[in-house]
Amino acid sequence: MNDTAWHEMTALALGAAIQNGQIDPVDLTEHFLSRIATEDTDHRVYIRTTADRARAEAAAASVRAKAGLRQSTLDGVPMSWKDLTDTAGTETTFGSALLRDRVPERDALLLRRATLAGMICLGKTTLSEFAYSGLGINPIFGTPANGADDEVERVPGGSSSGAGVSVRSGLAPAGIGSDTGGSVRIPAALNGIVGLKTTIGVLPLDGILALSPTFDTIGPLTRDVGDANAIFAMLNDSRPYDLGGASLHGVRLLKPTDIMFDDLDETVASAMSATLDRLSNAGAEIIEGEVPEFAEAFDLVAKHGNIISAEAYALWYDKVEARGDEMYWGIRSRFDLAKKLTAIDAESAHIGLSAIAARYRARTAGFAAVVHPTCPRIAPPIADLEHNPAAYDEANLAMTRNTRLGNIMETCGVTLPCQGPGQLPVGLSLMATGHNEGKVLRLAKAAENALA
Repeated sequence: MNDTAWHEMTALALGAAIQNGQIDPVDLTEHFLSRIATEDTDHRVYIRTTADRARAEAAAASVRAKAGLRQSTLDGVPMSWKDLTDTAGTETTFGSALLRDRVPERDALLLRRATLAGMICLGKTTLSEFAYSGLGINPIFGTPANGADDEVERVPGGSSSGAGVSVRSGLAPAGIGSDTGGSVRIPAALNGIVGLKTTIGVLPLDGILALSPTFDTIGPLTRDVGDANAIFAMLNDSRPYDLGGASLHGVRLLKPTDIMFDDLDETVASAMSATLDRLSNAGAEIIEGEVPEFAEAFDLVAKHGNIISAEAYALWYDKVEARGDEMYWGIRSRFDLAKKLTAIDAESAHIGLSAIAARYRARTAGFAAVVHPTCPRIAPPIADLEHNPAAYDEANLAMTRNTRLGNIMETCGVTLPCQGPGQLPVGLSLMATGHNEGKVLRLAKAAENALA
């Protein structure tokens, strides 16, 4: 098989080619390591590769493949890991100079599961510092340029910036990211790939550096829905969901009239209009309706403060206070917000948001999913934001507006590309109530087919 196209193939397709003897995992791994060395010379996508580990794992996968002893359909397929995932003997920095010398002794549990399935660890991808921004700008380790525009360096989306660019730019077949307020879905949407936001608590976070234990989740960024399904199953130590025959016929989708479709830029608005028409033509019943819980949640946060800020500051207080001058100002300022919060504020926010999420579940119970644009705008240029605090803060709030609501409402969801020909990437999100990964993946597969 011609290796010039390997980086354009899905993870499952690569796994099938290994199974059929058309690709050797050693050659496949060298293909990606070579592309990384050539395309990521300034290490803005990968903070570091784990080349020795990758080659050893590939050699073992090659032996298994030849002996007919592959451990999974993904055995021998490489993948990138966001640099908040512990890797034994390799720095895990959280994208911050404050943790630059942190070397864990043991792999994170999810990485151990991937290794047992035979997947190959290519390396650690860049992220917003402490995984705390939806833009992906990180002057400490470098900001990877969005993989969808060869002319203008645009934000990659965050915080799983390197994960998204690694997949979009053919530097990994798939990537693992985290999502606390949109950090899987935003980079997936802005790079024109698929991202799965899992339900809080479904995947174990042992060995994953924490930003906000209340909202932190892990999920894959992939080339298509089938890969997201397969990698989620591997991480969850379960069987993949059956996506065969996925259809939108008779599926009720709620289009919110509150917040999520407000202030869309022209590209996003036109893409969403055309996309909803195509979903409707494929049999979906799209119903507009109010979701007052969205505004209630934002009002509560405005009154009592941001839980994420409070938890992040509590977790990393010692390092932030001792060496905060080494942080990017765009992130340090978000930690500083927590100084204004009282214990009563934090607990009131917890209790209030839980009650709002319960009302949201009741309101949306009659729908398969809520449908909305993942982000209200296309990716802006990095240069417009990196040194402009007002523009940075405004853009970050805008980009995370819709996705944050998904975390607050305790949902799971998939974003998939829906832009028109010649447009920069736009993400379509399907958001289901929590613990419905199978349902939302089937819906996403049906939508993917309708948009093909």
